[in-house]
Amino acid sequence: MLKDKNHYAWKIVAACILIKIGTAGLTAAAMGNFVTPIVRELGCSVSALSAYTSVNAVAMALLYTTAVKFLNTKNIGKIMGFASLAEVIGLGLMSTYHSVYMFYFSAALIGVAQAFTGYVAIPAVINMWFKKNNGTVLGTVIAVGSAATTLYSLLTGQLISSFGWRQSYFIMAVMAAVLTVPAVFLFIKRPEEVGCEPYGAGEEQVVTASADNGELSLTKQQVLKMPMFYLAWLACVCFSYGSGVAYYTQTFSTIELGQTIAFSSIVGVCLSLGTIFSSLIVGRINDRLGVRAGLAWGAVTNALGFLLMFASYRAPFFALPAVFIVGLGNTMYTVQCPLLARTVVGDKHYSEIWALMMMINSLIGGGLCFTIGLFYDLAGTFRGAFVMGIILFALAAVLGNISLNMRKKLVDSQKENV
Repeated sequence: MLKDKNHYAWKIVAACILIKIGTAGLTAAAMGNFVTPIVRELGCSVSALSAYTSVNAVAMALLYTTAVKFLNTKNIGKIMGFASLAEVIGLGLMSTYHSVYMFYFSAALIGVAQAFTGYVAIPAVINMWFKKNNGTVLGTVIAVGSAATTLYSLLTGQLISSFGWRQSYFIMAVMAAVLTVPAVFLFIKRPEEVGCEPYGAGEEQVVTASADNGELSLTKQQVLKMPMFYLAWLACVCFSYGSGVAYYTQTFSTIELGQTIAFSSIVGVCLSLGTIFSSLIVGRINDRLGVRAGLAWGAVTNALGFLLMFASYRAPFFALPAVFIVGLGNTMYTVQCPLLARTVVGDKHYSEIWALMMMINSLIGGGLCFTIGLFYDLAGTFRGAFVMGIILFALAAVLGNISLNMRKKLVDSQKENV
């Protein structure tokens, strides 16, 4: 994978990594450790502040299909650059708010911008530049971003303790601007803009042990008539909604277990460490063993992690290994879903179809994230949320496998007709 080190594709990888550790990572840390101090100062409920996530997801989703059209133009670097700048502004404004409802403006602004830089854009750009080892490259980018999230879990806790949550938001905005904006403007380009082919173009892809290989390239009009597409889509929705549970573990540790922000920061670190490890290997699992193995990895690790989480009610220390194991399955939405979609629909029209899938994923899965906070508001515990997380990941794995079975039958039938 590492040969031809001078290929422009590696500058793309570097820019994608800077997006993940800059604007993406820092805006992702906009809640987490901030929830408890904001709730206490503003006197709002957890679910009201948690609606930030839902507003962000909905705003992002509504622009996905539009974003893909813009990202297919020659101005991709400028488009993603200005979008990154909008994320910085949204993050910085959060330092000035005195009402929970004002946070929704930043959530919407950041969400609109992330449609051009986030869950659709990064896989699309990597797919544009890498025709082999796509899963490994995407996993590596996500892993480095997750490593940054680990640092931010520690950093935000320390910043809040030292400067308060308002100044912390401003500091984070400055960091995001420095890390991401210049690199995106300078390096993000399409292959034809720099006069070279994608990495691995023309090379024969190594066939894995998976039975899901075989040429299949479907248009949006074709997939909309196929049940296998909707099953894969529903699997991604389940992963989207289920992944949100993990991000309440820091809030769980302070509000329900009564632990300190310092302990909450360690919880965030454990979640991120698990996610880093998973990001590094899930892409390789898909490249070498197939998409089914990746789906199984997510369902098993998620179930083990949340089952162990129940032990933390007796001894809070158990929350740390439990969250680490949950993190091992927490790349299903960011790594596994794009790879599942690409396997089911093929490479040629992947970006357009993935954008459509992500729009619904975010509207339903992300839009429902506030209901995870409702588990605590209504029942005084996150136990129900943990059980829901287990069920959603297991269901996603089942639906994904059924979709892949249907895809295999379609490929086999096409071969027989040749």
